[in-house]
Amino acid sequence: MAPVIPISAEPTKPLSPRSLNAQSVLNTLWGAPATTVSELMDKTGLTRATVLSLCKDLENLDWIRSAQDSRQAGEYAMGRPAKRYEFNPSRALVVGVDAGEHRISATVSDLAGSEISTIHRNYNATWKNANERREYILKTILQTLDTADLSPNDIHTVVVGVPAPVNFEGKSPKDGTSTFWSVMNPDLTSLREDFSWNITADNDANLAALADLSTDPTLAGTSFATVLAGERFGAGIVLNGTLLRQRHGMAGELRILDIVSGVKGTDGIAARARTAGQKAIRKSEAEPTSLAHWPPEKLTAENVFAEAERGDAVASAIVAELTDSLARVCAVLAGPLDLDRINIAGGAAPAFRGKTAEIHRQLQRYLNTPWVEIRTSTIGEEAVRLGALQSAIERVRLNALEDLT
Repeated sequence: MAPVIPISAEPTKPLSPRSLNAQSVLNTLWGAPATTVSELMDKTGLTRATVLSLCKDLENLDWIRSAQDSRQAGEYAMGRPAKRYEFNPSRALVVGVDAGEHRISATVSDLAGSEISTIHRNYNATWKNANERREYILKTILQTLDTADLSPNDIHTVVVGVPAPVNFEGKSPKDGTSTFWSVMNPDLTSLREDFSWNITADNDANLAALADLSTDPTLAGTSFATVLAGERFGAGIVLNGTLLRQRHGMAGELRILDIVSGVKGTDGIAARARTAGQKAIRKSEAEPTSLAHWPPEKLTAENVFAEAERGDAVASAIVAELTDSLARVCAVLAGPLDLDRINIAGGAAPAFRGKTAEIHRQLQRYLNTPWVEIRTSTIGEEAVRLGALQSAIERVRLNALEDLT
């Protein structure tokens, strides 16, 4: 996995000068090859005595370990061998969860992002209440741990991505008269009472944007939006290389689409494809379509896109309309924010991999922005889960040494 990307979080308490120096050493070793004391001195600006003392502390705390010295590693055969240290990625285990509306995925990994176990569970009904969803998310996490032969006590930090705006405390604002946000983001922090986890929720699109930022080096320092376009539209916004977070968690919330002509709502591409396809099936006697091969209740967005690729006129018209809707969403984001790129992520990403040029062409009808790139995320529907893992790892790193005196 690529190096973790800093999130908008601060250590839970101020660090002492010694802890700050130790954090500098740990940050240098985190995710890096085995490093000599001289190299640590060069990279941190600390004296040899300080580096040696801090490395001893970090080794005692199990954050780092002694590696092969330079002679053992084959770098040279003469003179006194240089002592080398390396990061210990097994110091803590984390869990990243993509708690989508109808699919929940959880992964446990070490601090290098090496995945130990992953579980996917589908939920095709309508959630009754927040407690039901909270229990389902918890069962998915526990099942993931059980598969890896781990206990809840083995886990340090858990980050759950949810389809709702989330503030700095991991909570969602009130959603008017609707309960959708409160159900999608149940009271996950209360699990701290039953487990020793540091657990929090975050917006799914924000996590997807972090995953894009860490896996695509061309995005460094740019301004872009990662658009989740599956069941519902949502966007994670990165400005000049930094994820945009606001106090109430509403940055990237796309309820504005309710008043956008040609979109009219936050239903994503998958939901729109199903709805349009089911409507076409009901009208298939008057306008024949190969979509009628499926019972309406079993039709998926993938079926609609597949039939369009095979040349079905009705399915092709649906896909053309969806492409236009997505172009309008891109215009809403790219115009006010002056973005360099828009990444399409989530379950809808694979369907649009061959259609980004058409989205760009349509975008120019609504907004003269020829410089805006339209791409599909290279990690597709795994973006939220991977972003949650990276966020969990970064939270461990930020607070690793708060108790060091």
